[in-house]
Amino acid sequence: MNTIPLTHDANKPTYTVLGGLHQRNCKDKFPVSVLVLNRGPRLYRASLFQDLTHIGFDSIISIELPPESAEIESLAGRFPHVRFIMFKQELTIGDYINVGMREACTPFVFVIWNDMKLATSTLSSRFFDKVGELDMACLVPCLADAGNNSLPTNINPAVSRRVIKTVALIPKKDHEKTLYPFDWCGIYHREKFIRLGGFDFTIRQPCWQRLDFGLRAWLWGESICHVQALKLLYTGSSPVEDTTVSVDYGRVWLKNIAPQYRVDMAHLPASRFLMYLLQSGLGPLQSWRFFRAARRWVDTNAYRFKQDITRLVDLWDPVTPDE
Repeated sequence: MNTIPLTHDANKPTYTVLGGLHQRNCKDKFPVSVLVLNRGPRLYRASLFQDLTHIGFDSIISIELPPESAEIESLAGRFPHVRFIMFKQELTIGDYINVGMREACTPFVFVIWNDMKLATSTLSSRFFDKVGELDMACLVPCLADAGNNSLPTNINPAVSRRVIKTVALIPKKDHEKTLYPFDWCGIYHREKFIRLGGFDFTIRQPCWQRLDFGLRAWLWGESICHVQALKLLYTGSSPVEDTTVSVDYGRVWLKNIAPQYRVDMAHLPASRFLMYLLQSGLGPLQSWRFFRAARRWVDTNAYRFKQDITRLVDLWDPVTPDE
């Protein structure tokens, strides 16, 4: 697909919704919905919903990836405030999150997986007041494996010859910058997410889909940072990032790395085409189609850019906003 989506709901998959009939018109204890992504064995979902409810989350959305689980009706009966969104076809994780954002009606959406649990037993309304005050596109939790060992989820950028590389470190303090939410997890500012266009469904590979969103957020003047007060534990094995270079990386490169920023706008110079052709692995005609689509996308969003990749990396300093 050569067209690059301009909005988070450009792709509109078919799905059905079960449950959630007793939600209180979004006047919940916390101004946040929990979006639960499901993978692997779904053995502990009831206990996860129970824990989330006990903490104080009144709005919970469970994304049901195919094949459909036989226990959904039973869970919907036990947890009437949980909405189960069921899809008939497999989509990208970014697609599922885009739909969840559309279904949520709270200012913030907390994305987690069913194979995680909150290490924080209580969250106060003051915590979410602070989330609002920080006003970031996404606040990323600290993640730990099943043995409670901290994981390197602080993603830092480096660019060499216009090829971006990432360095993952263990977050050490509050509000450290990170390039994107590791494993999709975080408290997303719903309005900012929508303004940023959400996740690009035409990018299929998860690591590049997340990198595209993160780069776009930073290049358009938003921030993604860690928050120490929020910690998640994997109940099973932690995921391994697949960073194989593919056509998807070429899309990320065209949208975020190749554009130049001058004065108050960005543009994608025609001189970038040869570099893209050499690294894309595609033929000249298909490469030109992708390149032309990217130029149209950059032109449409030219004034939303606040910097280019060179300035982002040069000024990157993972310190707290107060320092």
